[in-house]
Amino acid sequence: MALPDFEHQILNVLKDGVIVMDHDRNIITMNEAAEQLTGWRLGEPVPYCSFCQRREVGPKEERCYLMQHERSPYFTSEMPTYSGKMVDVEMNTARILNDPTSGATYYLLVLRDFTERKRREAHALREQMVRELIRAREEEHERLAQELHDGVGQSLFSISLALGALQSDVSDPDKKDYIESVLAEVSRLIDNVRGYSKQLRPIELDQFGLGSALSVLFDSFATRYPLVTFRVDIRLADRYDRVIEINVYRIIQEALVNCMKYAQASAVNCRIVERDGRIDVLFQDDGVGFNPQEVAKGLGLRHMEERTKTVHGAFTLESSIGRGTDISVTVPVERGRYDAD
Repeated sequence: MALPDFEHQILNVLKDGVIVMDHDRNIITMNEAAEQLTGWRLGEPVPYCSFCQRREVGPKEERCYLMQHERSPYFTSEMPTYSGKMVDVEMNTARILNDPTSGATYYLLVLRDFTERKRREAHALREQMVRELIRAREEEHERLAQELHDGVGQSLFSISLALGALQSDVSDPDKKDYIESVLAEVSRLIDNVRGYSKQLRPIELDQFGLGSALSVLFDSFATRYPLVTFRVDIRLADRYDRVIEINVYRIIQEALVNCMKYAQASAVNCRIVERDGRIDVLFQDDGVGFNPQEVAKGLGLRHMEERTKTVHGAFTLESSIGRGTDISVTVPVERGRYDAD
């Protein structure tokens, strides 16, 4: 194989666009990646990028920032293509040949498509924002739950004790009955406050860990829906990182709510086990199911997916009409367990 052919094949293998141009910016040669990225042709001048088009230059200064220097570092700008579309690129250049006889100067221009990288960075930023929003929301839930439990709940309990003491000193039957009805109302309020506090932040999660909290969660749904059979297999360590615990808990809670609200299921099977450095969740129901291609994802499913991404996990859903729904979640925990001292 001739050396020029060999060099040409090497250039075409590169994913970056490689262009050789003269001092007038006319294209002498370029590889396939450069041609596909820009649509430019041999012999045509390389257009100025958006940065060079706008920048102020002196009388003898080269408008092209890259050509002004012997060798320039990478920088990003927008480059006009043959179709007129502007493409985000990362580029640099270097003077590769200065012929003393003819005075010809040639430059190597390297273009790297920056569009996909910007898309990935924007996606990563969006996911980071979602994680921060979820974290902030859970912290606020925890604060409100604590306030309900320690503030409102304790105040109501004190009122209940005071009414009980007052009732023992009252001899009038009508007044006794009235105080009894007020005590019953206060008792209902205490139960409601406990329920709200638990919805905001399950006390069992902080006190005993994910496994115990999930057991209480399934018991509560079994009590509320006695016609549904719940088969649950939970095999977890005592504690995990707080972020992992609350997000796995919320994912399963959301799955239960969706199932009871929409699926019309008669049986629910759920397995939550830790193995090989991860928590595996498999949630299955025998409900009416749906076609995922035809039904837009509701907030519940989106929240489950977002929470799974928050803990760097994987979420999959399979469903079909008349065959129920399977939800699978895998969350890595090798760096997620903490020392509960």
